[in-house]
Amino acid sequence: MARLFISLIISLLAAGCGKPGPDVPSDEAKVNLTFSCESIDVSYEAAQQVITVTADGDWGVAPEDKSWVSVSPSGGSKGTSDILVKIAENNSGDVRETSLVFRTKSGNHTLPVRQNYDVEEVAISDAAFRKYLTGAFDADKDGILSTKEAAAVTEIKASGLGIKAMPELNTVFRDITYLDCSDNLLTELDITNMMKLETMNATGNPDLKKIYVWTGFVAPAGFSKPETAEYVEPEIPTPAGYSLVWQEEFNESATGLPDPKKWWYETAEPGWVNNELQTYIAGKKGDIVTADVSDGTLKIRAIKDGNRVYSARVNTNEGWTYGYFEARLKLPKGKGTWPAFWMMPTVWSGWPQGGEIDIMEHVGSIDNRASFALHTQEKNGMNGRNWHSTHFFDYPLSNDFHTYGVEWCQEEENGKDCIRFFVDGVEYATAWENKIGDHDSWPFYKPHYFILNLAIGGNMGGKVDDAIFNQNRIMYVDWVRVYQRQE
Repeated sequence: MARLFISLIISLLAAGCGKPGPDVPSDEAKVNLTFSCESIDVSYEAAQQVITVTADGDWGVAPEDKSWVSVSPSGGSKGTSDILVKIAENNSGDVRETSLVFRTKSGNHTLPVRQNYDVEEVAISDAAFRKYLTGAFDADKDGILSTKEAAAVTEIKASGLGIKAMPELNTVFRDITYLDCSDNLLTELDITNMMKLETMNATGNPDLKKIYVWTGFVAPAGFSKPETAEYVEPEIPTPAGYSLVWQEEFNESATGLPDPKKWWYETAEPGWVNNELQTYIAGKKGDIVTADVSDGTLKIRAIKDGNRVYSARVNTNEGWTYGYFEARLKLPKGKGTWPAFWMMPTVWSGWPQGGEIDIMEHVGSIDNRASFALHTQEKNGMNGRNWHSTHFFDYPLSNDFHTYGVEWCQEEENGKDCIRFFVDGVEYATAWENKIGDHDSWPFYKPHYFILNLAIGGNMGGKVDDAIFNQNRIMYVDWVRVYQRQE
């Protein structure tokens, strides 16, 4: 009897396990949802869209990605309801996708959301060139070449297509490495900014006379052109009465580093001068690169690695006495940066006896100010009496390239020397020799060399905001030039 009773209990338990539990709804409890559209597909602009939801039970809704999609109300009940979906403007430069997730007691339903990016068409002036580019690089097949599609182009193979002009090469396609524009109808070609170009075939253009190239151009082995065509370098504006005697354009670098025939590095530990925080290295230390040449510029970088900040101080091997000296620079910004372009005597006699010419100093915490200074034995930064001047501009200097220069003149007036300071060709300050022949007050009669450096912190750079190192701080040097009067 006991054995029969136990068997009966087991049979009842087994039968009970076959019934649906509370988390496995029966078909009768299933909530059905339908939407007034199968998906939401909008342009890059901010948008709002009303979606009608029909349900036979309660539901809730939320976007998977709430950073650019919102929805209200957040739920509804049996019957028909409207929800408002708000989509933010898409400035990401790419298509983005997410879903609205509708949750019910019987499971989830999704409604896809897709937003296009701002498609900006590249304007191509020549019809034949435009037809080639659209046919070769229109990845989304919308009939136009977008800026995004153009940016992905590395090679142009446009031979024998009747193309008459390709002005967009030098702007839109400046980073390509291969160009075949042979057997067309070109009369001129501008590749001034295309310094990454390794192969160019411009043969078979019978009327091609001029190919505009960059300063200091040397034709790569992979370049070919009609015999009647000539390479034309940009004309360098020269101050009246001067001739260009030395230049560094940073357009050529076999190693990716400054040319050692022209430049040398000064290395130093933190606190070497002016209580500065950086460690100056010789351009590279392991994976840390603080000075490199690419895309036509020298880049001097300040990089934080662990507790150290590394940077570079790059000097010319050569020095000059008297002349017009200038460099085109784009300065970094950020609290604590202190870039400078300056000169020191080639024959060291101690500081400040030999003199120092600060063509330009800038601090990132005051982005619209440029400073100019001289240091001598009599008047220098240590005794607080040095000659200096500052100018506040109506714009931040870090936003673009600017040209900083000095004109160092011999016996300019009444037998006295002077040094004039310029920004973008405009004179902002002049320092005069006080007493002729007094080296303590005016030692500027011997050759001085250039220094380009990016200091961090210190007496002038001030307190450093560590957040500036979330990205490398970079001082860009487009070119450096020396002009002197010719007898």
